[in-house]
Amino acid sequence: MNLMYKFPDLAFCLGEYRLQDARDGLLLHLDRFYSEDQHSKILVFFDGKKDLTSDCYSEDWGKFSIHYSHEKKADELIIGYLNLCPVPAQCLVVTTDKEIIRFARRLRAKRMSSEEFYAEWLKREAEEDETEFNHLKEGLTPSSETDYWERQFLP
Repeated sequence: MNLMYKFPDLAFCLGEYRLQDARDGLLLHLDRFYSEDQHSKILVFFDGKKDLTSDCYSEDWGKFSIHYSHEKKADELIIGYLNLCPVPAQCLVVTTDKEIIRFARRLRAKRMSSEEFYAEWLKREAEEDETEFNHLKEGLTPSSETDYWERQFLP
């Protein structure tokens, strides 16, 4: 949840009680962020159930393994996963939760705050946009300038 609130579009969805839209949006943002990383296993932990009637505790979504906490807190699932992980130092935990950060530090797992992740995401998006725009200017891509600007301003 603390990562979703860093993205303005997802925070807006959460503010309108559109939890599933916010979750889907987060997965799309993460998918774009990790598009070139084919070797990492990415786990996403959500508080609660997938939906009100679902019995689903885990599911795969592309290269992501998604976990729902049901009656527990997602924090408990994250700590449980880190406890069972054979080499926690190979894990990157993205959270703003101080308890999880302290636990991950004790296990020597890498840590990144939600704010740091969002800043990195913004930086990468800006770099990709600049590269794409430069390719458009130089005529290196078949897409039109209109397509570029539509992707910038239309959902």
